[in-house]
Amino acid sequence: MIFIFSDFGVNGPYSGTMRSVVMRHAPDVPICDLMCDAPDRNPKAASYLLAALTREFQAGDVVLAVVDPGVGSARQGLVVTADGVSYVGPDNGLFEMIIRRAEKVSIKVIDWMPDDASASFHGRDIFGPVAARVATDQAFASHPIALDARFGAAKNWPDELAEVIYVDPYGNLMMGLSARSLDEKITINAHIVSGVRTFSDVPEGSAFHYRNSIGLCEVAVNCGRADKLMGAVIGSTVGVN
Repeated sequence: MIFIFSDFGVNGPYSGTMRSVVMRHAPDVPICDLMCDAPDRNPKAASYLLAALTREFQAGDVVLAVVDPGVGSARQGLVVTADGVSYVGPDNGLFEMIIRRAEKVSIKVIDWMPDDASASFHGRDIFGPVAARVATDQAFASHPIALDARFGAAKNWPDELAEVIYVDPYGNLMMGLSARSLDEKITINAHIVSGVRTFSDVPEGSAFHYRNSIGLCEVAVNCGRADKLMGAVIGSTVGVN
């Protein structure tokens, strides 16, 4: 399969046009829109979220991942192969947690670029076509690089991030932390919450933390919105007690 992970959203032409390019170049490969609302222009938060979603991938899959505020700059495009799954996108830290947590990794820099490539839409013009080529075993210009040659600033990111990395449509807050013990307490903006197994374990309107479906620590309010209650956004810091 080809999985698409981006911050493009559902409005405007960006998600659709990038997807159409992939479909045209790899018409026989199933495509899954994994996320189109990844953390907006935030490769760091998106890196932790993408790594938590690897449970959906199998060897041979291709992940087209585009969270790319530096599009058109000197940053390189990469194909990262980690434990048999190929990830195509920008070298801006987006694949850092994938690289760090994999047992076997190789990295190639994308040298291929069409003459009419837009300076502001490499997802459509470079990464999309390359992802399709990877999925269908077609050649494209590239060269390997050493693991240490990847985006430098990301190497200093922590293994787990004590911040909110995603706010889902229900107002639930995902952390860049693996799920915590139910005995631990989570603090966000002076709000302290205890752990439970699931929503129905607390009364309506009560806040709590729990292990979400992808193994991350998540703070929620039963039949309410944790983001509104706690004034939390992506980047809000999290305390663990």
